[in-house]
Amino acid sequence: MFNSIQRAIRLSRQRSREENALPFSRQLWEMARLQLTTKLGPGNYHKYRLWQKDIPWEEKKGYWHDQKYYEFLNRVNPYKYRIVARHKVLAKALLQFYGIPDARYLGYLNIKSSFASDGRAINTTEALESWLTENSDLKRMCFKPVEGSGGDGFCAVELIRGDTLMLQALGKNTVKSLEDFIAQDLNGLCTTDYIMEEYVEQHPVLAEFNPSSLNTVRVWVGKTASKGTNIVGIYLRVGRQGSLVDNRLSGGFGVEVDQDTFKTKAAIPQDGGGQAFKGHPDSGFDMTDIELPFKSEVIELSKRVINILPSTSFVGLDIAFSTNGPVIIEFNLAPTAIGACVLQKSHQQLLSWILDD
Repeated sequence: MFNSIQRAIRLSRQRSREENALPFSRQLWEMARLQLTTKLGPGNYHKYRLWQKDIPWEEKKGYWHDQKYYEFLNRVNPYKYRIVARHKVLAKALLQFYGIPDARYLGYLNIKSSFASDGRAINTTEALESWLTENSDLKRMCFKPVEGSGGDGFCAVELIRGDTLMLQALGKNTVKSLEDFIAQDLNGLCTTDYIMEEYVEQHPVLAEFNPSSLNTVRVWVGKTASKGTNIVGIYLRVGRQGSLVDNRLSGGFGVEVDQDTFKTKAAIPQDGGGQAFKGHPDSGFDMTDIELPFKSEVIELSKRVINILPSTSFVGLDIAFSTNGPVIIEFNLAPTAIGACVLQKSHQQLLSWILDD
């Protein structure tokens, strides 16, 4: 606790020198006041970038600390249903049952019993290699741990077809046999099961932001009986150079998207540091004022998904853009609260209407 306060004070001193920052003394007063009145601690004060002088005081009081946010989630999304989102087999089965577009399913890998999407047993490396060889249209594929989130354990490869099928990790020069890949990259299936999917080739507009990662749109959607289904907020998640994923834990960041124009605005540091920025930190690519494709399709798809989820009033969707349209990559019934930072509105402004019903 003492260390976090010290760090917050040090950050406030640094931020006070920036153009859009409150004076150091005012930041200290606000941190103390918020801690006493709303229980939002100094760490969250900086996480949500509340040191900015153009954020009204009343709005700052609407940001929720983590415990309050999870209390909100427990009210609107009963805990017993969240396994549907965390278990990728259940999630994919639900999406496919309702005809929701998602990445093409290829199979399920388990150390004792594996099978392909057509039901064929692929319990040995030879059987899996034979099945992949027969599916000659398949160029890239990915392996996802059945449980978990944040891109942990995710692998994507390109299939190199010759006398022997070889796998090359995307973005790397490493080429391995299927047997070596399973043993080394998937730990011989000893620690978790995997689902196999075709790798989504993203739309050129999204690839411009960072070509190595699958950059997805995060859509917050809410629903009540009286107010219907509504889009809470939209932002683009962008990965770093060489990374396959776009999430914050891998260095990714968010770019706010205007709901009306579907154009990108400035990128927001999700670690509470510094000013908003325009250029990608690795390439310098100007990420602002770019109109994203498929606006109406994304909104329609987002509303469809929340309406098929049992006892769910709030969801965070990760949507990729293929050349043919939007595709659901993942839905999360407990999306991280930091999304409010990218959307640049308080949790109270974004979410309280769901509780008012």
